[in-house]
Amino acid sequence: MVRQGNVFAFVFSMIKRRGIKEVVLKNVEILLGYPLYFFSFLCIRNNNKWVIGSENGFVGNCKFFLLDDSIKNSEKSIYWISLSRKDVKKVRNIFPQAYYKWSLKGIYHSLTAKVYIYSHYTIDINFWTSGGAKKVNLWHGVGIKNIEFKTHVGNAGKIYREKNILARIYMPHLFKRPDLMLSTSPMMTKHFSECFRITEQICVEDMYPRCKPFFWKREKLKEFIYKNESFAVRELYEKMLKYNQIYLYMPTWREDRSDFIKISGIDFEVLNSSLRKKQALFLLKLHPATNLNVDISKYSNVLMVDKNIDIYPLLPVTDILITDYSSIYYDYILMKEKHILLFPFDYSDYISKDRDLAFDFDKYTPGVRAYTFRELLDYIENQIPIINDDKEWIINQFWGNVLTLDNKNILLERINLLT
Repeated sequence: MVRQGNVFAFVFSMIKRRGIKEVVLKNVEILLGYPLYFFSFLCIRNNNKWVIGSENGFVGNCKFFLLDDSIKNSEKSIYWISLSRKDVKKVRNIFPQAYYKWSLKGIYHSLTAKVYIYSHYTIDINFWTSGGAKKVNLWHGVGIKNIEFKTHVGNAGKIYREKNILARIYMPHLFKRPDLMLSTSPMMTKHFSECFRITEQICVEDMYPRCKPFFWKREKLKEFIYKNESFAVRELYEKMLKYNQIYLYMPTWREDRSDFIKISGIDFEVLNSSLRKKQALFLLKLHPATNLNVDISKYSNVLMVDKNIDIYPLLPVTDILITDYSSIYYDYILMKEKHILLFPFDYSDYISKDRDLAFDFDKYTPGVRAYTFRELLDYIENQIPIINDDKEWIINQFWGNVLTLDNKNILLERINLLT
């Protein structure tokens, strides 16, 4: 039995995070979704049909997997399933076979596709139509955080408790194991197997599709941006080329979605003044779930990047990444000529309230650290060298042998074996 107090607490937490309207719609979806889910197991699925989708829109591993030449030239029937009609319009400018998840064609292709490819959970496409399909999770970051079943801190720690029956009813997609999981190294394979409670045998170690642009020549990168990216990305790309140096601040999100930038002590007025002298640009790219109560638009050399654009094609144009506990650190470090400055100003609070760590932060996130805004500003103003002597070791731990695969698409080969 589920205690009445637990029911109220669960409903209250959902309303607090999502709002009443979204909670009502979620309940309607649950009532209609379960009959559809059971029906989906009866559908005949086409081995040559794949559906792909991502919770955050046309971004990340799913996007770059779809646009890879080996996929575009394959004989598979591939469809992008979007969570919003607005997203469908954007995607169709690049990939015509895109449909809204609740459109007739979206439901039809989701019910008849043999393979689901996603970056979070099957809900990225449509959980309720996924019965009987083979599920491929490309995930969205390697790193040192405990995630899913392995975390014991914050909301995630509560959701994945064994006795949380309501979470299993309202969020069944969280508890469905994939048939194939993209990993990157033996260490990450072990980590993912523990976090998702899957066997190491279903993990395939290959390069993250979204990181492949890091190794392209500048002309190929430029061609990709103008062919496949939105006007906002192209505009930002052109703007970035006008500066001598580009700093990119990408902190990870916090569970309470608070304005933690205020806690960091960053004085944007002082920062902007320093950047102007160097003809440098400071890009601020926050997680979609992060709130910020500062008007960045009034600063000439500080720019807020739209939360919804894909920053990955632009990473090779930046010079220095500023981050904290984010998985972006482990992607960015693949570009060996770039530099990373760590800014873990709230380390104690983060590991106690947001995410517990599977690996020691100091050992597995080596590099130069700034714990206050003043220290951060010193590196920017005085051009202090940012040297990480452990870079090669970290790349080996998190990326294993994937850098030596010589464009062999191991991931694609394993997906083909599923059908």
